[in-house]
Amino acid sequence: MKTLRGVAAAPGMAVAPPAVLEPASGTGAPLIGLDAAVTESCRQLDLLAARLRDRGLPDESEILEAQALMAADPQLLEAAGQRIAAGMAADDAILAAGEEAAALLEELTDELFAARAADVRDVAARIARAVRGEAPPRLSRRSILVARDLTPSTTAELDQSLLAGLALEGGSPTAHAAILARALGIPAVVGLAGLLAAANGAAELLVDGNAGLVMLEPGAEGRQRLAHWETEHDARLDAERALHDRLLATADGHRVMLGANIGSPHDTSAALRAGAEGVGLFRTEFVFMGRRRAPDEQTQAAAYAQVLRDFGERPVVIRLMDIGGDKPLPFVVLEPEPNPFLGVRAIRLAERDPELLSTQLRAVVRAAAEADVPRPLIMAPMVADLADVRRVRTLLDEAVAAVGAAVTPQLGIMVEVPSAIVVADQLAAEVAFFSVGTNDLTQYLLAADRTNAALAERQDPMHPAVLRSIASLVAAAAPRGVPVAVCGEMGGDPVGAVVLTGLGVSELSMGPASFGAVKRALASVTLAEAQELATRCLDAPDAATARGWVSERLAV
Repeated sequence: MKTLRGVAAAPGMAVAPPAVLEPASGTGAPLIGLDAAVTESCRQLDLLAARLRDRGLPDESEILEAQALMAADPQLLEAAGQRIAAGMAADDAILAAGEEAAALLEELTDELFAARAADVRDVAARIARAVRGEAPPRLSRRSILVARDLTPSTTAELDQSLLAGLALEGGSPTAHAAILARALGIPAVVGLAGLLAAANGAAELLVDGNAGLVMLEPGAEGRQRLAHWETEHDARLDAERALHDRLLATADGHRVMLGANIGSPHDTSAALRAGAEGVGLFRTEFVFMGRRRAPDEQTQAAAYAQVLRDFGERPVVIRLMDIGGDKPLPFVVLEPEPNPFLGVRAIRLAERDPELLSTQLRAVVRAAAEADVPRPLIMAPMVADLADVRRVRTLLDEAVAAVGAAVTPQLGIMVEVPSAIVVADQLAAEVAFFSVGTNDLTQYLLAADRTNAALAERQDPMHPAVLRSIASLVAAAAPRGVPVAVCGEMGGDPVGAVVLTGLGVSELSMGPASFGAVKRALASVTLAEAQELATRCLDAPDAATARGWVSERLAV
């Protein structure tokens, strides 16, 4: 038995024969032109995105929605068209154009753009396959997929009932394929140097996505390891299922509201089935994606109203669009930015294009009136100071007046820019609620790009600097009676959920898949114990130590 060590990318464990990913074979279908191939590729990507949305994976579906936009990108198609005009075959032309675009992105030496480069290559390869009439890769039996790297669309396209695990020689935990593997519950290990050569001829592999290793010919030792993990895993699932109808609370009954993070109206049924008490984060970017022109007020209002009706009297926090910067759209004209996470995005777009945000605000007000929600909850992202709040408030007041509806919106902010915490006492005087976006707050506080795999250990919100910031926010909000929620990934982390409760956070919002684990964690401690753990973690030397203290208490 040989063991290869890589990087854990998606938790879980599996044993199965390896399937080395080979180029797809031709189907014998006739060659088609580039335009037809682009249309077919966009159709495929839209179907894959819809499949992920139907499984309750809105964030992951956005990866493929963005790829559908890339497939129809005029610059990419123009570059391919020029090569075709010069005599190059259409499939070679789109591959060459895609490689040129990807190489330019990689020259920017930024992890985010490197991920986009992989997406561009993925899109170009899909269009080339469509030109050649080739079928996508297929699995014939339950297997561990072995490859040098794997594209996100191929990950989503493979038969999930046959895909036991992923073992990649390249890749990173932040790559889109790894993100999809985690969302789909497929154990994955990446960065396995020498994997392809070592796996050649192997009859069976064990993938351990928890420890970041792969065993070749695992034998009895590997099967014993798998059986032990499956027993523990099944016990955890049974405990979580038993809590399905229990409200989110500590062992002594201290209640914390349980909200769902959703990305489109398609996600409401899964959230309600899982027991969501409301929506803590309704991402509205979905209504802007996949369009060449901005959606009008009526289109937006219809989508928002559907979610409000589905949740009835349960609260729904509608976050205003967080686009621009790292989420460019065809109808938003912005200059290229060297650091888009710190660029012109979200409410900052109002300074360049106020009508884009004003239209959305009118749509939200109209949707609330249509759904008979008199006090809709609206959340502004990327707020840095009081001036930002007042700018949005002015536009919101204008929207209410323009629609003429008997609606009184409650304006809150997403706390992700560190300056908002520094001036939280000022903000608390003028907002209805705070909701902490721990993903961005962590990367901004620790100056650690959350898309950079090399800085993964610095992206843990259990860092005392993040915890102290949240504690400071709760303290500033308390005198005004402003509730503090958390809608970032920390809320769906059992360790994080216990500490946040101990810090005084009153609502945790997360993907429905995390409900069970968070309920189990909170039910295992009293409020006093959660407070004691939180206080101790504030003085931890680093995130790993703080996480270790809580994990030891929870036995997770």
